[in-house]
Amino acid sequence: MVQISRNTAENIINQRGWLTHMSEAFRLRLLQHALLVKCPAGQAIFSPGDPPGGIYGFVAGKILIKTASPYSTPRLIDIAVPGDWTGEDSFMTGKPRRFELVAQSDSWMLHVPLDTMEQMAASHPNDIRAFGVISILSTDSLLRVVHDLQKKDVSARIASALHRMSWQTRMPITFSQVNISIIANTSRKQVNSVIQQFVEAGWVETGYRSIIVTNPVALRQHAEKGAMD
Repeated sequence: MVQISRNTAENIINQRGWLTHMSEAFRLRLLQHALLVKCPAGQAIFSPGDPPGGIYGFVAGKILIKTASPYSTPRLIDIAVPGDWTGEDSFMTGKPRRFELVAQSDSWMLHVPLDTMEQMAASHPNDIRAFGVISILSTDSLLRVVHDLQKKDVSARIASALHRMSWQTRMPITFSQVNISIIANTSRKQVNSVIQQFVEAGWVETGYRSIIVTNPVALRQHAEKGAMD
């Protein structure tokens, strides 16, 4: 597992996502109590029905987000990118976990325990609203996933999935074509064919078990054009 320093983790987590919407005072309070944790490949960080717990902010590695309706087997719906936070449902409801978070490879997360969140909210009541924003942003992400899956054009769905995963231009996407095919609701064969088309167009590059988005704007435009077809 590649070592990640505390300073590097905080720099990454502050670049995008939930904490960029928060005040500096709140960010400092939260990070003061956040624990940098290693998640080995294959570890289920939490699963449906697990006891209530705190929140996790994704720093590096490969994290799969799986969910399903009650009594159904969780299925892959999206992939976390650095700056994403999740797990706030237990804090908001006091109930067991509702979905599954799995490390597909060795990964790093910042974790704020549930009792720490409760203490923060007791000392600073407005922190409750701050934690609630995670749910709002998660809903926005899920709405985008639903919107992307409604696109009839396969290449538009694949472009949408790649765009969601590319949090930085030229940052390698190391998830398998199988994962991408599940998220885009298509076959691995179609994913391979479409990615080759994107390579020829100059929108992405491929490397050893990785895809590098070089033109996210073109991908997004193609994805939205497909939404209108």
